[in-house]
Amino acid sequence: MDPDVSDRFRRALSGEVVAPLVAGFTFVDPALLPGPGGPARPPASALARAAADLRLDFAFVPSWEPWAITAVAELQASGVAAVWVAPGVLTPLIASLGTAVGLRLVALDEDGRRGATLDEAAALAGASVDEGIAAGADAVAVADDLAGAGGPIVSPAFLGTEVFPRLARLADRAAAAGVPAVLHCDGAAALLYTSVRRAGFLAVHGDCGGPGRTAAALAAARCAGVALIGGLAASQLTDAARGGAAGTAAAALATRGGLLLADDGGVASAAECAALFAALGAARR
Repeated sequence: MDPDVSDRFRRALSGEVVAPLVAGFTFVDPALLPGPGGPARPPASALARAAADLRLDFAFVPSWEPWAITAVAELQASGVAAVWVAPGVLTPLIASLGTAVGLRLVALDEDGRRGATLDEAAALAGASVDEGIAAGADAVAVADDLAGAGGPIVSPAFLGTEVFPRLARLADRAAAAGVPAVLHCDGAAALLYTSVRRAGFLAVHGDCGGPGRTAAALAAARCAGVALIGGLAASQLTDAARGGAAGTAAAALATRGGLLLADDGGVASAAECAALFAALGAARR
């Protein structure tokens, strides 16, 4: 891929002010992306083409999609950094057991299997990180929703002793291959940013706990020494006019560095996708 794009992306992850601002896609379904008339493009091609047309710096590639490996190659051929998304540790555990059972296991560990179950999730995540590195990804994003709208979903003490050490090993795995790691974590996660940085992640992506919270999240991220990826909440992307206004406002926040502009992962319709395009265009004017 274009070494200048990779350099811009890495510099922005380190908190440096980069102009024009660094921007990308995160969890945008390629089926929503505009394409030519006639047969739809394959997902990897649709993602790469849209990112290139918008002159984006990076795009997330969910490792669980059958087109993930192809997307890494096509994005890089288009001059766009590919961010390989691997599963995390806590979220897969809770999802596999069901929310109620998973949270009870985390809280009580009645049968003593909590540590082993977390280790199993970490092993699967590690295998995915290795796959992304082998595919030549420019960065790895570990997806673990540790927080909700009101803050962490489990006790910070548990996160500190059981979850972050395992997440740190994933970040170390990427760093050993010279690949930067970021953490995807929705919810009001600002209280966790220092732990995120200590675990070896350079940035956090998520919805910041809701619309209107980007400025506060960015300030907390700067204090903790991590960059923030996002700034464009799906709730702001109802139409092109609101999308453009959201992009302009987010660009103003990014002038001091530390913010890589992107969707928050909640874009779910063609109209929201069109508004995201308007936001990204307005941010770079």
